[in-house]
Amino acid sequence: MMKAELVALSSASWRLVGQVEFSTAENLADALVLEAGISQPQRVDLQQASGGSALLLVLLAWQRRCLALGVQLELLNPPLQLQKVAELSHLQNLLPLVLNTKQLG
Repeated sequence: MMKAELVALSSASWRLVGQVEFSTAENLADALVLEAGISQPQRVDLQQASGGSALLLVLLAWQRRCLALGVQLELLNPPLQLQKVAELSHLQNLLPLVLNTKQLG
């Protein structure tokens, strides 16, 4: 599987594709760049992403950044593996996972 990459689809929608690994998680966590003063929810499509706990760390970093800026984050189409890891880690309530949505863009 390819290395993970965050692709901007518009000013408020993104797509994460590829395998998130611990070696790239920190750079990926910094990849969600939010402009000062934005108010619209940021939507990230996770349908093509994988990575277990490394992916979970990146998503938690994005959620913290959005909360600090008062911006809503929506994580769309989370893979089943991610849902299970979040549930086993008791983190599902901290992540704004949105199930069964149409793909962005």
